[in-house]
Amino acid sequence: MSVSKNMKKNFRLGQSNEIITPSRVYDLHNLYDYFGISLIGGNRQLNIIFSPNLEFGKGNLSVMLKFNEIQYLEFSPNFGSDPICDLDEMGYKAPDDRDDEWLMSQRQSTENDHLFLRFENNEFIRVFSNHAALINLTSIRCANLAGMQTGAT
Repeated sequence: MSVSKNMKKNFRLGQSNEIITPSRVYDLHNLYDYFGISLIGGNRQLNIIFSPNLEFGKGNLSVMLKFNEIQYLEFSPNFGSDPICDLDEMGYKAPDDRDDEWLMSQRQSTENDHLFLRFENNEFIRVFSNHAALINLTSIRCANLAGMQTGAT
């Protein structure tokens, strides 16, 4: 197992609800809805999927935050027990900082800080991995994901 002290990412955080890549700004709070997660234990991989908001995100592809070689992963105690639609904010937390009332911005953070995603109702995902990437999903993959959500095959 390769242990890294920094998370290599193909993105950075903008305002507390934006992910910025070299080609685009993704407003995950206003233009996207939280769709779901997949956790692949053998690969230590977490995928967090966001689909375009039906009203404000038309024309956008679904996106996935992919974390490989996870070193730290934490969910709020009731994460997933109630429906979640909205991502409220994102930021960073030092590994030993348990006060999640405030989050650090990209500028305030270091490469060894955890990424913290706060959803509605104070649900959260806190993650640190060797590699993190924002990936656009194709419509075919999104259709397959939609089928999984509704139970269709």
